[in-house]
Amino acid sequence: MTTPTETPDRIFTSGDLPLLSLPRADGLIICRWLSDPAVMGGWSTGSVDTVLERHRAQVGFELVEPSWLARAAADRVRGPGVDAVVMHAQNGLPGRSALALAFASHLRTVLLRAGQPGHVITAGARPDLTGLPGLVRVPHLVTVTDATGAIADTVVWEVMTEARFDAWLDGAPRPDQHAIEAHLPGLLRLRGLHRAGRLDPRYAAALLDVIGGIAEGTVSTSLIHRFPGVALPLAAATAAA
Repeated sequence: MTTPTETPDRIFTSGDLPLLSLPRADGLIICRWLSDPAVMGGWSTGSVDTVLERHRAQVGFELVEPSWLARAAADRVRGPGVDAVVMHAQNGLPGRSALALAFASHLRTVLLRAGQPGHVITAGARPDLTGLPGLVRVPHLVTVTDATGAIADTVVWEVMTEARFDAWLDGAPRPDQHAIEAHLPGLLRLRGLHRAGRLDPRYAAALLDVIGGIAEGTVSTSLIHRFPGVALPLAAATAAA
């Protein structure tokens, strides 16, 4: 069995998050990363006050009806001059969307280094894909830290086409996405305990059998999708402990 394309683990700090001033509305955050800082002024920033210039990026915001967010994101990310799209809900926290944008930048870098298309869709909250059978939502387990040094794990969502999902799995069979989503609280706890070295030795031994060289030794999204038969029962046991 082959290994899904891995997104290397990293810890996101407050300094990684762009400062976004978002309207109280549903819509799409559109991002374009530029290779030449001299051309940064040529793209409209819409309703977003962007401080992504330090990353040589330009950001805009487009109002979209909530029921059309995913469909519009899938269409918009294929447009010219668009590298990433973040789905933002009116009742969503700006910090969650900022993390989704920071993760999109990280994910794009990983994809480009692997020679793959770098256009990505992310969301800070679980996106609604009702009526869109050709799209898949993938929950990435992401580690964050604050100014106190406290470390926590959370979920950032990626939306991709079924064809891209299969390519990301790189030959691994499709897992039960609904089961993975149902076990997310336990998976986050499993990841945190494993990273801290506080996982029950029985569970740690079971993880060691499958983790091998995958995900730099972390409980990652790719590991979960490749070995759901191991990861999900461990998550359930960890959550119940």
